[in-house]
Amino acid sequence: MSLESFGEQMRKAREAKQISLAEISEATRVSVKFLQAIEAGKFSVLPQAYIRAFIREYARAIDLDPEKAIQQYDAANQEIHAVAEEWISRSRNAAMQQTQERTKEVASLPIFSQRSVTVFALLVVAAVVVVYVLNMGSDTSRQKPVSEIAFDRVVRESEAATAKSQPSPTQVPTALPAAIDSLRLEMTTIDSLWLAITIDNTRKGEYLFPPQRRRSWVGKDQFLISLGNAGAATFKLNGVELGLLGKRGAVARNLLITQSGVHRAEQ
Repeated sequence: MSLESFGEQMRKAREAKQISLAEISEATRVSVKFLQAIEAGKFSVLPQAYIRAFIREYARAIDLDPEKAIQQYDAANQEIHAVAEEWISRSRNAAMQQTQERTKEVASLPIFSQRSVTVFALLVVAAVVVVYVLNMGSDTSRQKPVSEIAFDRVVRESEAATAKSQPSPTQVPTALPAAIDSLRLEMTTIDSLWLAITIDNTRKGEYLFPPQRRRSWVGKDQFLISLGNAGAATFKLNGVELGLLGKRGAVARNLLITQSGVHRAEQ
């Protein structure tokens, strides 16, 4: 099974249940564009650390066995890796054989002119470069897969840690300078981060950020945010440092940021 076939299989199962991608996105907090990528088998555009978590959430949303879906995805990946390994092996063997044949041809010449020696040396260098590049490809194909961040498991198991991960009054300023017209929230990521934000109870957004990424939002009264890795970013409000909003790897939900500081929003 190819990755495209796997994605098509998931799409058909969803359509059979008459469930829209928008409904799955609402239930799982996975953006529609990532769900579309799964159904198209385009897993290279997804954040590699979150792929399995996305597949599990998708499968649950359409009443499929999440672990069986992961097994099918892994099987498709293994098939691709096997084909890549075979191609690399054939290419390496062909390059080595061609090099040996060229070496024998040059060695059989009755007289080694300066030009023939130069050509021979260039052939040897070229062969070494080809073999080196192919070996790099082979090593890459055998690398261990990206460590999975089981986002769904973190959400379930980190609820107890979430309360501890919230900043204490001594960590976050209890009073911030009031802005005349608006609030400006600035973020700088330290590690990969999933973030959902609601601005003034109207505008919503959901993001996956890599490390060392900056982003800012402007609002009138408040920002409501949830973080999948609370210690993976630092924040500023109107230029005032808020620092980290939790611990690395912990989930922080419904943090309300206003002019007065950071609070836990009531459910």
